[in-house]
Amino acid sequence: MIRTVAFAILFASSTALPAAETKPLAIPNLPEAFSSFGATTLEGYVYVYGGHAGKTHSYANETTLGRFRRLKIDAPEKGWEELTAGTHLQGLALVGYKQSVIRIGGMEPRNSKSEKADNNSTATVQRFDVKTQKWSDLPELPAGRSSHDAVVVADTLVVVGGWNMKGAGGKNEWHTTALTLDLADAKAEWKILEQPFGRRALTAAVHEGKVFVIGGMNAEAGMDNSVNVLDAKTGKWTDGPKVPGDKMNAFSPAACSLDGKVYLNPSDGKIYRMNGEKWDEVSAIKTPRKVHRMVPLAGGRMLVLGGATSEGSVGSGEVVGTK
Repeated sequence: MIRTVAFAILFASSTALPAAETKPLAIPNLPEAFSSFGATTLEGYVYVYGGHAGKTHSYANETTLGRFRRLKIDAPEKGWEELTAGTHLQGLALVGYKQSVIRIGGMEPRNSKSEKADNNSTATVQRFDVKTQKWSDLPELPAGRSSHDAVVVADTLVVVGGWNMKGAGGKNEWHTTALTLDLADAKAEWKILEQPFGRRALTAAVHEGKVFVIGGMNAEAGMDNSVNVLDAKTGKWTDGPKVPGDKMNAFSPAACSLDGKVYLNPSDGKIYRMNGEKWDEVSAIKTPRKVHRMVPLAGGRMLVLGGATSEGSVGSGEVVGTK
């Protein structure tokens, strides 16, 4: 039997949707509670890949998932559909593009629970064709990358942040470059752009052709509430409004673009909307979390999914409506 939990759509008083659009959406729990996964929406489905289902800072092949699933938004009672998966990964990125879902990098533990940690960032990039249900290879990243994020701007895949974990005894390298790949060109290769930062555990969203790289942590000072903005056409970087709230809000928040606006959900549980050079608080979720994902839905709604709290991983989702 599929267990479902009906989450009421949450609103700030100034952002309520018309009554006809406020019917609660019953979202099934994830098959496991996990964090640090990839998620995207495409053609009426939410897709999720991988994730960490073990104790915090304890990584092994058994606790890092290799599952790939999707949920049909207008028929959630059918539950999460299992798709062809593969490598056990966490800290990966997942994007949707023209009838395909693209998986970028991620961390693969190559040890069992009883063995010494052997965490490796992968360079693999693969495309899942939603029609044929098959995976195919795209050009590998120039180096392994995990704890990063990725977005698509028009036909360009943009990868930002992260680090390269080199396994047991290796020295982790923080990435100070962003990457772009022209998805419309079958012969395209990765292009490298300098980043004005080196951060991981961040999130990214697209707005008007610009990539907003939000929060994260750096090797020197720890939590970093900076927001860096990449113009995908010119390759130039500018600064955006800093992540609101305390420093922990900078660690692995979730963000997405919805109806021409950028929304942010950090660990304080509040939903913020970018408004020029500031963030406006517009709503909140019931279970604050981090290392989670937020994806846009139809009808001015967003789905906050998975993640971690001080008590462990979260298997539930919450639907948030705003405008």
